[in-house]
Amino acid sequence: MDRFDYCFNKIYVLKSLGDADTYADDLYFETIEPQCAKWGLETEPPIEIYDALDWGKAIDKICGDACQKPLVHIEMHGDEEKGLELRMGDFIPWQKVIEDLTRINVKSQNNLIVTMAVCYSTMIAYAISMIKNPAPYLFSVTTSKRVLGKDSYQLFTIFYKELIETKELYAALKNVEYNHPELAKQFDILAVPFLFENSFKAYADSYRDAEVIKRGYYRSLPYVQDHELSKEDFSKYRDTFVRMYTSLANEYYRKYRDIFFMFDRYPENRERFHLPDTIF
Repeated sequence: MDRFDYCFNKIYVLKSLGDADTYADDLYFETIEPQCAKWGLETEPPIEIYDALDWGKAIDKICGDACQKPLVHIEMHGDEEKGLELRMGDFIPWQKVIEDLTRINVKSQNNLIVTMAVCYSTMIAYAISMIKNPAPYLFSVTTSKRVLGKDSYQLFTIFYKELIETKELYAALKNVEYNHPELAKQFDILAVPFLFENSFKAYADSYRDAEVIKRGYYRSLPYVQDHELSKEDFSKYRDTFVRMYTSLANEYYRKYRDIFFMFDRYPENRERFHLPDTIF
């Protein structure tokens, strides 16, 4: 269990499969809908998506709803290179998927949870930019593999039964892992706050390296190479550079953090995530 809250108050299902593939409908009508009715959660029948136009309309619909804590489950085919494969042959590139999920997540104040019964859907993690854009979602369950429909159906049936009843995301994931470890191994979970923190910690650690600092020092002060400096003067200039470099790195970190976690849009998110002000 981590320190972030993963709450949801409405479940959406987006599907784009052939008529013979009933897994999405079976999951919804046999598990999600009755569980939501029993435990007082809002949902609606799966949104059928035939082409890219339908995809755009579905994203617009979710963005237009009053729900502030959405959970979006996606049932489609996926191509590792091309993205989501829709029923009529259109593809939604992974980068476009990220952009559309970001729209939902911005509207929901960084509360979007995404689950995907889609082959290679972990590609949406690789397309995240933690530099220029808000987070595309708060938490995801995806796969980096080619997964059989029956395996996805079995996993998400167990997952959603537990999740809707307990409202505990990690409890539902642990239930799958405990009872069906062979299924759990096929899927990836990603808490975006930890992705951000770990990535920037790695960045900070790499720039603490003495050789990296030295190279940066010479790049930023090229004239040093053309002057005879005493050991004392070299140390003085180097120490000044390190202080300036550290200050700048922390400044950029705060800038990117505020964009990614939407602190500029939603100041209350500062209290939710409790992220440090410096990485050095």
